[in-house]
Amino acid sequence: MVEFYADPTLQKHHNAAFQTVPVLAEQFVLPPGLDKVTFESVLNALREIVGTQNVAVGAALQNFRDPYPLVVGEHQPSAAACPTTVEEIQGILKVANQFGVPLWVCSQGKNFGYGGPAPKQSGSIVLSLHRMNRIIEVNEKFAYVLVEPGVTFFQLDEYLRARNIPLWVGVPALGWGSVVGNTVDRGHGYTISGDRQHGIRSLEVVLPSGEVMRTGQWAVSDSPSAHTCSNNFGPQVDGLFLQTNLGVVSKLAVSVDLAPPAFMSVKLHGQRVEDIEAIVDCMQQLWLEGIMQNHGMITNINHFASHDVPKHEHQSEAGPLLPETIAKMKEKYHTGYWRCMLDLYGTREMVLARFSRVEAVFAAAIPGMQLEKTLFEGVNGKPVDALTIGTLSAGVPSMVPIKLADYNLPADGTGAGGHIDTTLVLPADGKTVSKWFAQAKKIMEDEGVDPFIGCHVFPHHILFVQEYVFDKTQAAHRERGCKVVDSLLAAAKKSGFANYRSHVQHMDTVQGMYDFNDHIYRRFVETLKNALDPQGILAPGKQGIWPRKTLTTQGNGNLTSSA
Repeated sequence: MVEFYADPTLQKHHNAAFQTVPVLAEQFVLPPGLDKVTFESVLNALREIVGTQNVAVGAALQNFRDPYPLVVGEHQPSAAACPTTVEEIQGILKVANQFGVPLWVCSQGKNFGYGGPAPKQSGSIVLSLHRMNRIIEVNEKFAYVLVEPGVTFFQLDEYLRARNIPLWVGVPALGWGSVVGNTVDRGHGYTISGDRQHGIRSLEVVLPSGEVMRTGQWAVSDSPSAHTCSNNFGPQVDGLFLQTNLGVVSKLAVSVDLAPPAFMSVKLHGQRVEDIEAIVDCMQQLWLEGIMQNHGMITNINHFASHDVPKHEHQSEAGPLLPETIAKMKEKYHTGYWRCMLDLYGTREMVLARFSRVEAVFAAAIPGMQLEKTLFEGVNGKPVDALTIGTLSAGVPSMVPIKLADYNLPADGTGAGGHIDTTLVLPADGKTVSKWFAQAKKIMEDEGVDPFIGCHVFPHHILFVQEYVFDKTQAAHRERGCKVVDSLLAAAKKSGFANYRSHVQHMDTVQGMYDFNDHIYRRFVETLKNALDPQGILAPGKQGIWPRKTLTTQGNGNLTSSA
């Protein structure tokens, strides 16, 4: 239970994140409504199913807490169970239903910035699927993979590379996470198929009752069309199992990309803060013209600088970056306040034609804008080798961005880094994005911190990521983080925006933003929840969806700390 990764570098990163979490002197918590004797009966039943070594309690639970907590003592697991088969998942669900114990599901538990593997409701048993790590099928002709929840992006990349399979996977910023987990939490990669939630071909789901359901054409027994078409006959239910507490996704077939014969990376640099408006509008125009292929990424200067060195190497003064510091950073990194990245895929002729249009659109909107391009081509008629490119947009997994969490640590080498993300859905409209950035920037700078911004640009909307980067060992930093996130959420609600993803601490608040017709969306999903999970055992409170039979203890089972 100690080692999550065979790769010592990945395990070192894991240990650095989880072994530095601030804890209370007494961290033990029971499942809601259970006494110690009954809880021990539950643990014994789980040990019979998955083996004693695969049930975590006590000190072993450090692997299943929020690695970046803003409030120490909340969202605490009582235990964790780690199955390897669907049958073991079914056995765990049976025990949970029998004893009325809440389960919190995660895959690799690397949803950092949103709570990691930590449960919404303290006392829940974490159902960790990281040991279910089979790559079941890779289909080159139809460009999909079928995997279990424990398969990481590194593992899948190594599998494809070892067999010379010319497919690229839409990897997210950090490659140690689960392909399944990241996809069903609406995470994103950076290749053409990077918006993986819309590339789901089929799902296998274990319902709270233990029954197994398959979606798409996989619902037809022995169908040759399985994984080639996501359509069902009747309502399309795949979306019910994204960010869900309606079932446990045990297998996923998802689209990947055919490695192209040519590839071009394009970087654009917006010198001024106000350039964000034109950059967004240009990218949105290129999407609608069919020129953009993968979602573009816009980051501000301290965001991408964080992948290099910590802040104290740029500025010793406390507080947000000073204008003179920003000027020096622009010079050092040969960039502007904004860096925009997009990529082009296809034959050489297609790539060059697309780039010609990219260049023309940006030149018309921002005369003199700095633009860089790098063209890669395959040799001897073969596709481009992704490793010669080496970027996320070529499907090459990385751990480099994990440095971001340490950006605000002191120069003396103490502390432990963390970040919490507030990600809003904004329309892909330059004026709207610029106006919101001004609000977010003021909120964060008023609290003495830099705005950490990453924009994922799609044809009609933007995922506007605001990261609060902090030293998790400092109570003052954690308290300030609570203020920053609460202020961002309050301002977002006033502006009519809402998150698409949230830290466990803020799930109820975010669900409350979806308020049309007296929160009919929430009430609709809760109706399904109560029908499918009458005992309310599966991830109560996830995304703000609670069962009718809410399992509660005094104080919701949370602990408090004055640390």
